[in-house]
Order: sequence, then C-alpha cells, then structure tokens
Amino acid sequence: MAKNYDVIVVGAGNGGLVAAATACKLGKKTLLIERHNLPGGAASSFVRGRFEFETALHELAAYGPKEKPQGIRQMFNWLGVDLAMHEIPGAYRYIITGKDGFDVALPNGREAVIDKIEEVVPGSRAGVSKLFDYGEECIKGYDLLQAGKLLQEVAKLAPAFVKYATVPYDQVLAELNIPLKARQILEAYWCYIGIPSDTFEFPYFAEMLVTYVENGAYAPTNRSHEITTALVHAIQANGGDVWFNTEVKRVLTQDGQAVGVQVGNDQIYGRQVICDLVPNTVYAKMIDPAVVPEHTLKLTNARQLGTSGYLVYLGLNKSPEELGIKDYSVFISSTGDSRTQYERMNTLDQNDFMIMNCLNIAVPGCSPAGTSLLYATQLYRDGSWDQVTAENYDEVKDKIARRVIKQYEDATGIKISDAVEEVAIATPETFARYMRTPNGDIYGYYGKKWGQTIARMANLDKEAQPIPHLYFCGGSSFMMDGYSSAYFTGFTIGKMACAALDKEGVKNE
Repeated sequence: MAKNYDVIVVGAGNGGLVAAATACKLGKKTLLIERHNLPGGAASSFVRGRFEFETALHELAAYGPKEKPQGIRQMFNWLGVDLAMHEIPGAYRYIITGKDGFDVALPNGREAVIDKIEEVVPGSRAGVSKLFDYGEECIKGYDLLQAGKLLQEVAKLAPAFVKYATVPYDQVLAELNIPLKARQILEAYWCYIGIPSDTFEFPYFAEMLVTYVENGAYAPTNRSHEITTALVHAIQANGGDVWFNTEVKRVLTQDGQAVGVQVGNDQIYGRQVICDLVPNTVYAKMIDPAVVPEHTLKLTNARQLGTSGYLVYLGLNKSPEELGIKDYSVFISSTGDSRTQYERMNTLDQNDFMIMNCLNIAVPGCSPAGTSLLYATQLYRDGSWDQVTAENYDEVKDKIARRVIKQYEDATGIKISDAVEEVAIATPETFARYMRTPNGDIYGYYGKKWGQTIARMANLDKEAQPIPHLYFCGGSSFMMDGYSSAYFTGFTIGKMACAALDKEGVKNE
C-alpha cells in the first residue's frame, strides 16, 4: 500500500471524482478515498424489481451536442470520459393550479422560448429578449472570472454580469418590464439551487436559464452511475489509485498545514488534500481545531445549510404513451411566487411545490418495454422534519407520497396511481444516512446575498483553500450545488492543487 501521494481526494462525489481525474491527467500521483462501495454520492442508481432508478440526477446542463460541446462535455473530453448521452426534448412544463394560474410547456431554443412566452403573456417579448442577452453576458462573465480575470476587466467585456452581480433575479426581471406572469414562468429553476428568486443573484440564475434553454440538457443512457464509473476508469487509466469501502477518520496536519489523512490505523501522506465534504463536518470532526483560522470558522458558522430532498421513485407497468405522458419535467405548485414556495418548504403539510420527471421521455428504453420510470421531488428546509419520530416516520413519508402522486394526477389529468408496480421513497433522513451531510443537506450551503457564487469566486483562494494544502470542492464549494457546478469545482480545485505542486517543483509521475 502506497503511503505517499501528491494529491489525496476525500470523497468520490461529483466534485471529488473530477478533482482526482484532473490531478491524474496532469501527472500527479493521486489517491481517491470513498467510504461507500460505489462512487458518486447522490450521483448513483439503485434497483427495485425490474427497474433501475436514478438516485438524484434529473438532467445535466452545460454539456451540449458533440458538434458544439459546452463546458462539461469539453472537460469530459479532456479527461477521456466518453459517455452515451441523450438530449432532453423541451425545457420544462410549469403548472400553477391556484388563482391566476397557468399551464405552459417551454421548448428548447432562445427564440422558441421567447415566442412561447409572448404567446402566453403578450407584451413580454422585449423584456425576455433582453433577459437572454444579459444571460449570455453572464455566461461570458463567469468564464472570465474562472479564467482569473479581474472584475474591472470583466465589467468591460460583460457589463451586465458586474452591474447585477448582487441584484436578485426577480428585481432585474421587473426592471426589464417583464409582466408578473411571465416572470413567474421564468423563475421555475430556483428549485435547482433552493434559493427563491428574490434572493438568488441574477447572474447565476440568468446563466443557468440560458444554459438550459439555449444549449439543452442531457441525461446519461445508464443513469449517472455511468458517469461516475467512467470517471473512476479515467482516474485508474492515468495511474491513480481509488479505494472504496474506506473511511477517512482524520485530516492530518503539521505546522498548521494539511499533510495527509488517517484511514483506520494507517496514516497516508499527501502534499495536497482535497475534500469533497461539507466543511462543517471536517472542522467539527476530522481536523485539529487549532489549525482552523478563526475567520474561517466564523464564516462557516455564518453560512446556512441548504435544503434537503424528498423523492418518490415510481416504476409503472404502463408506457408513457399509454399513460399520456409527454413531458420530461413538470413543475407543479398552487402558487407561482417563489418566495411563498420556498417558505412552505418549512412545513410538511403546506409544501406543494413539486417536480415530476419521466426518464423515458429523455432516454427511451430506460425501463422494460411497456413500463415507465417517474421521479417526484420535493424540497424541504433544514428542520422541517424534526418533529417526525421513529414511530410515525413510515406513516408520514407514505402520506406525502400519496399526496404528491394525487397532486400530479389532478394537475395533469394523467392517472398513474393504478399503474404503480414498484415504489421507493427517500426523505431527508435517507440523505443524512447515506450521504452523511448535516440534516440530509443535498444543496450545499444556502446562498445568502453576501455569499453566493460571484463573491465566493472573487475570493477563491480563501474559499477553496482555507488552510494551507487543504482544499474543498463539490456542492459546498464556491459554486454552490448542482451536478454541473460540482464538476466545475472539482476541475478548478484539481488544477489549483496541481499548480501549487508545480510551483513547489514536484515532478509529474
């Protein structure tokens, strides 16, 4: 067993996998350690009966077609990761069932979306067109910031990115004179990060909207387990070591710097240590508290944990055609106000914002002939499940599942309850047990106005490396959460760690 590495990565989530693959690709002696028997964290799959369910991934953005690859696909190409991916037809369908509600299915493509919203909400065209212009500037702004450009230079090349850097998304939409109904249609993606549009910084939201709509989203043929397995193979192909069923107990330090990790009774030394873990967990349980700077602890404690999830996995014995399902993603709520939707996440009985995904629409053949795979998702804030006891846990989760299924049936007119062959339910307790994140958090830190992506990227050295030779990537890192964001953090941090080794004169393998 090797005891010395250039780079040790703790945690084989999306960020950790890419960080390790990047370090290997750049010629560094690399070890990836994962306590589970499989890679991926939430990026995995499981089997019930004759169905293989995707644990969490709904779609992967920033990927793009082969002839016009986007950031994630470019990264995977560089790493030697070749995947079978399917472009998802359409952006999303959004159904608001309450007063002044609507039922709108948005297609892919900038002009098609602008035309559709103008059709549904006349008078929207000019404002929505400007929104897409700003969104494209924001994509450029993030690229420049990631390339190390100063904000003054970014402001010249992507002025909207800097002008609206800390302005909430819904405020900018109002400034653009986009009617309320159209604004609500364009705010559906808030749930992908768990921040309502009156707090969500405009550049990130606008960049996310444009990325999904203009470049499309993709789903892997064989669930996200196909992606994680391919990344493991890339690590091993470039000489890296991967240890599964191995838990890191401590991050070793010396003279205020990270120097390795402890696994059981063994001490494994590394010149750089990258953690794909929630920093709270590392600081509280895995490192000598004396080496953690006071300002780092204060900043970490000031951050609020993000949301957790509740998912119902449904294997149906009828095909989408038989059931009448035509949409991959359907967002449903009684209100189109994202702040109200967010506040209701505090409760078990009033939370009625949900997403239903039918994987067969994106990946035909993902389930046996004549069947369907559906995933119903709700988000819950920290503490909302605290009153659930061991005695009533099964009753509560089953009650919510029945309610979610009925809500989908009532909103769409599609009957699915009599076609259920297999069902599995994941609650915040499930995520806490499996991922070991505080309170089952699946979205990293909640992005308060002072701590969203631009502020964190502008202060990347301290954000990503709070202690010499110790880095953080993944959902709790500088880009908040989401599969694409986690991949980008792993790629960025992997390169940062390797650049530091090169500066120290460490020779490649």
